[in-house]
Amino acid sequence: MILLDGKTLSQKILSELSQQIKYSGKKINLDIILVGNDQFSLKYVSLKQQQASEVGISGQLHHLSAETTESEIINLINKLNTDQNVTGFFVQLPLPPNIHKNIVLNNISPQKDADGLVQNSGVTPAVVRGIVKLLDEYKLSFVDKKIVIINDSQLIGQPLKKIFENRHWLVTICNEFTQNLGEITKQADLLISATGVKNLINSDMVKDGVVAVDVATGDINFDSVSKTASYITPTVGGVGPMTVASLLQNTFDLAVGK
Repeated sequence: MILLDGKTLSQKILSELSQQIKYSGKKINLDIILVGNDQFSLKYVSLKQQQASEVGISGQLHHLSAETTESEIINLINKLNTDQNVTGFFVQLPLPPNIHKNIVLNNISPQKDADGLVQNSGVTPAVVRGIVKLLDEYKLSFVDKKIVIINDSQLIGQPLKKIFENRHWLVTICNEFTQNLGEITKQADLLISATGVKNLINSDMVKDGVVAVDVATGDINFDSVSKTASYITPTVGGVGPMTVASLLQNTFDLAVGK
């Protein structure tokens, strides 16, 4: 079993990105909109700010109360869309339950969409870019093999499916309505799970030699599945660090017009 070490790879990416930013001579600002006080979000935003600063990206955190209205959030987004000093920005998810996520996100200009969540965005969703980069680093190819993605969202599942199918990989998408999930996952040569359901995937649901990618830090029971997998992400230090690195790469790409 080989660990898909996103932490080490992300550090390599950030080191290279720091040099690219330095040589570009551009002043790059990444703003963040955070609504409420979700503890995971607070920690994740703090990490993103720290790593942005380390590579030479500045920016402002707009920390709004959980009582902030949808229209107030959209007004802030519209302001950032037109602020020439802001290279890009993103809305930290999840949002409070009274806020319609898609309505909010769809107001972000594609030219400012650092997370890659808007239709016609100029960049790939950060989490998707991170997953693909991690697989490519280990030279993993799945031509004519079976890929199962447990997530059908526009953030993860659908864009991953598009990228993989362009590589002629065979993709099956699953969601909460999928029947006989274990029978489907047992056929997967590459299994990617992003549901937030802890220990959803155990060793009796995967085939020998599976490549297992846990996007939600706990979907895949590491202790169980690692005994069967050929490659597997650690519960912490896999996709998470790659997502942050990809977010900062996206911001640089917006700055230089890639």
